[in-house]
Amino acid sequence: MDSSKFRISRLFLYFLLVSVFLFVSGNVGRYLIETHDIERKVAMLLQGGIFTGLTLIVLYILKRKSPESFKSIGLKGVNSSSKMAIGIALPFILLGVGILTAYLFGGIENLSMNLTTSAVISVLINTITAFIYEAFPEEVFIRGLIFEELQKKFRFFTSLILQPLIFICVPITVMAMESIFFDKPFAITIDYFILLFAFGIALQLYRAYTGSLWMNIIFHLVYLEVARYISLGGLYESGVALLEFDETFEGFMSLYLSFLFIVILSVVVLSVLILNDKRKIRRNRSL
Repeated sequence: MDSSKFRISRLFLYFLLVSVFLFVSGNVGRYLIETHDIERKVAMLLQGGIFTGLTLIVLYILKRKSPESFKSIGLKGVNSSSKMAIGIALPFILLGVGILTAYLFGGIENLSMNLTTSAVISVLINTITAFIYEAFPEEVFIRGLIFEELQKKFRFFTSLILQPLIFICVPITVMAMESIFFDKPFAITIDYFILLFAFGIALQLYRAYTGSLWMNIIFHLVYLEVARYISLGGLYESGVALLEFDETFEGFMSLYLSFLFIVILSVVVLSVLILNDKRKIRRNRSL
C-alpha cells in the first residue's frame, strides 16, 4: 500500500485505534477506582501509561515501515526557532492578558495567587498525567496521523475543518461504546461540541504555524491546566487552585479565559500570522 496516497481505510484505522485505546485505558482506570479503591491520581497515571504505551507501539510500527513518518506528522523538525518561540509564548501571553482584563473589567474580584507547595505539586502531577493520557496520544493520532492523511486528499482549509469533526467523533464513539458495553448514559452538549471544534482548530493552527506537533502538545497541556486549576477555581480538584477569585457569575472564567482568550484568540492570532507569512511568500515570488 502506497503511504503517499490517501486511503480511507488508513484514516478509519487511525480513528478506530485512538477510540479503542481511549476506551480501554479509560475503563481500566475506572474499574480500578470503583472495584479496588485505588487512588484517583494513581489510576489516571495508569490510564495514561496504557494510552501512551499503545500509541508508542503504533509509532514504532509506522517508523519501521516509513522512516520519515515522525517528520511527516510533526514529531521532528520546526518551521523556525523564532516561530516555535512565538508559539510557546502565545498561550501564556493570552493567559496573562485574560486574567488582567477579567479583573480590570470587573469579571472577577478578590483576586489572589495560591502558589502553595501542595497546589504546585498537584498541578505538576496532573500535567504529567495529562501529557500521557490526553495531550501526547491525542495529538499524535488526531493532529498528527489523521490530519496528515487528510492532507493527502484535501486542501489545508478543508482538512482544518474535517479534523476537529473527527476529533469530536472520538469521545462520541467512546461514549457509545460505554453505553453499549456498560449501560452508561450517552450525553453530549452543544457547548461541548463547540469547545472541541474550536479547540481542534486552534491546535491545528499551532502545528501549521510552528511545524511541530510538540507545540500542539504544549498548548494542549496549557489549556487543560488553565481550565482545571485557574478557570474552575478549585472545582476540578477540591481545594486546589492556582488562582482564587470571586466571579460575577458562575462559569465566567471558563467562558472568558479558557474559551475566549486561550482558544478563540489563539485561532485569531495564529490565522493572522499564517496569512501574513503567505502574503510574504507571494510577494517574494512576484519580485
